[in-house]
Amino acid sequence: MAIKLWGFIALYQGMRMADAKFFEDFWKVKGYLGANPTASLLKARLQKTSKIKAGINIDEAVKLGIKEPETAGERGSADLAWKSMGGVEGKMPVAFQIEDILPDVNFMGGDLVIKTGEAAGKTIQLASIKDDKVVFGPVDLSVLAKIKVGDEVYIDNSNFLAVQTYHRHQVPGKEYKVWDQFRDAEGKPIYPQRPFLLGPLFTRGAAGVLPTGKFKGKMILLCSLWDREAFAWQGDFYRDMVKANLGEKTDDNFRLWYTDRALHGDLSKQEDPTRTVSYLGVLQQALRDLSAWCEKGITPSASTNYQIEDGQVIVPSTTAERKGIQPIVKLTVKGEKKKVIKQGQTLTFTAVVDVPKNTGKLVSAEWDFDGKGDFPISSKKITFDAKNSQASVSITYKFTTKGTYFPTVRVASQRDGDSKTPFARIQNLDRVRVIVQ
Repeated sequence: MAIKLWGFIALYQGMRMADAKFFEDFWKVKGYLGANPTASLLKARLQKTSKIKAGINIDEAVKLGIKEPETAGERGSADLAWKSMGGVEGKMPVAFQIEDILPDVNFMGGDLVIKTGEAAGKTIQLASIKDDKVVFGPVDLSVLAKIKVGDEVYIDNSNFLAVQTYHRHQVPGKEYKVWDQFRDAEGKPIYPQRPFLLGPLFTRGAAGVLPTGKFKGKMILLCSLWDREAFAWQGDFYRDMVKANLGEKTDDNFRLWYTDRALHGDLSKQEDPTRTVSYLGVLQQALRDLSAWCEKGITPSASTNYQIEDGQVIVPSTTAERKGIQPIVKLTVKGEKKKVIKQGQTLTFTAVVDVPKNTGKLVSAEWDFDGKGDFPISSKKITFDAKNSQASVSITYKFTTKGTYFPTVRVASQRDGDSKTPFARIQNLDRVRVIVQ
């Protein structure tokens, strides 16, 4: 699954302002990757001088496939800001066409430095490039308004490449065990260290305080195992602080539930629906359970069982061992995870679903065979064995076209067994591989 930048786009500028010297040291000082660069680092580095040929607005960028459509709110606010600076509504550029074709590199972000014209000396952050087009990240509209066709610019991703190893030079205390990989046998940092830690500074800026694990009342902490922005081990780190604070009373006041195959965003629509599920259902149920815990003394499901291995959160394969509230689904095709068949052959797929005890019933099983992620087929009859808290659903499908497929089943449980409500549906999924020859 592709890793997108999301909030790191904003963090990048803050890191540049807070520790500008790092971006010089990275390419010059022994102990930094840039001073002794790997072949892949050199291949990814882009430094190119060119000139602005034309501005590209959002409609043009969408047609060119270099930008996703903006929501009405995003576009409206941007247009109003652009209009207030003398621009034409709907014409605000979101990218530039330059006079040169850029090389094809693994460009995840960079800078557009303005060399001449009214905006000379200013920098615009770039989110992506394609051929002779550069697409903006977060942009200062007052700077953008000053850039004109013919202005000389310099495209450079050196700083963005440098920042990707910044964590090596920010080794915190020993309580952060995932940084052990950057410590020697005596516990000292392997790489040169920066004068101060940015993590606590940015955390205070975002939350106002650093986490301490000290709180009054009760808490259910939710973490996603596939989170790309807030790593799953961070939930365990906070739980350790809670344990240090509450001791034997931890289970009386605190839960940590991990959601498998879930990402960071609280969105119902997934960018890759056959790979991930929404954790909104878990969030909704957690709010209900927290309310019942505080107001009625009803104890919620136990915390998820897990182990930490090299910074990765590893959970058991059965609900009896894993706990929490998320069902576990295991999909097979003729008892296997992979099948090679002939064109036109029909296969039977079987999904066995375990729902944690006392967390509801299985209410849906949806199937996707073509990889589009719209799950057009639903199992109409689901028989749930309440005694064993388990269900099994099967379906047959005929493959008429050659290719490699990843048939996927997405299931949902619901505390009250309500198949009609869209709320508090706890999702999970599983896939198999089918190769049609």
